[in-house]
Amino acid sequence: MDNRTLNRYFDENVKMKREETKKNVEKVLPLVEEILRYVHSRDKRFLIQPLKVGSYNTHLKVEKADEFDYNVIVDVGKMAWGPAKPRYYGFISTKDTVIETKRYALPSPPVGQVFMAIGSLQKQQWRDAGLEDRMASMTFDTDIVPIKVKRRFKSLVDEAVNQPKNRNPITINRVSSSPATTLSVKFPNISYPISIDLCPMVECNLEFRPEFNWPRQSQWPSQQKKSDIKNIGVNAIAKEPFYWMLSFAACEKELLEGIDIGGTCRRKSQRIMKRLKNDVWCPPGLQKGLTSYHLKNVLFWECEDHPYDMEWQQEHLATRVKSMTYRLLGYLQRGNLPLYFHTGVNLLSGKDEGALQKVAKNIKSFLDKPENYM
Repeated sequence: MDNRTLNRYFDENVKMKREETKKNVEKVLPLVEEILRYVHSRDKRFLIQPLKVGSYNTHLKVEKADEFDYNVIVDVGKMAWGPAKPRYYGFISTKDTVIETKRYALPSPPVGQVFMAIGSLQKQQWRDAGLEDRMASMTFDTDIVPIKVKRRFKSLVDEAVNQPKNRNPITINRVSSSPATTLSVKFPNISYPISIDLCPMVECNLEFRPEFNWPRQSQWPSQQKKSDIKNIGVNAIAKEPFYWMLSFAACEKELLEGIDIGGTCRRKSQRIMKRLKNDVWCPPGLQKGLTSYHLKNVLFWECEDHPYDMEWQQEHLATRVKSMTYRLLGYLQRGNLPLYFHTGVNLLSGKDEGALQKVAKNIKSFLDKPENYM
């Protein structure tokens, strides 16, 4: 693996076509705004202006702009860390004409997940505005419940895309374990479908807790960047049914901002890794085992361990890609890839171990003779 081979691979397989990208963006942005304006008109809790996240918006996209990710902010008022307490959610069962409500104790949230309560005044305001009636309800007691948020949001996006002018080119997925409502859009004059992920997010801006083990005593990122990220704070997305997943997407976006201001190859290295994942390491059947998010965290750990711009100059491209690939192989073999902003979270937890070991085997074969694959 050398710089010349990697630069050729980048030019032929990774670079995006500028005019094609511009055309796609000009189609997507007005559609997203139109959909979110409709959703907001039906439920003011979902704000119009989203947080732009994902590979395209952080300049890590590979080959073509066919995926766009947005976090849609759910306005729940000011949030703060609260004391841990048991939760008992109720479920209604009917037997003949008798209606019985049963309450079940929920286990404590796993690491990296939380319950989230809103103020009683906030809930009363929602109730007074008719936003807690039947299917519009997103709460149980004063907890805002992720599965209810996802269902409410998806139902309103469904309404938006079923407006006559949107009906034909757009298909939409069902509520799933994914935090996002995914739209697949076929635009005229674009030969492939565009995927748009709209993910409900509570903009909590919570402070980092000591158990997250961040920020660390490290040379990277700079003290100013650490301060900026701490000011952004931690948010939460609706992924699991009852627990909110802590989200560091806004922090990650800030961390990537200006990451190559010194003419370095950090983003370039990451994009090459993503293409290798798709082309070599994860053939059909293994695509979901290893994700772009795993690779993003590999990049962050590599940057922390190699904090100086001199280590990321263009002439060190092959060194960094090789180092990141060995690092990734080590995480897979150990079955543990710590989340950069919360080291208690193992990003490989719950993944198919057999599939991950197959990916590890493919990576090892690649490292033995990379010239066979590039």
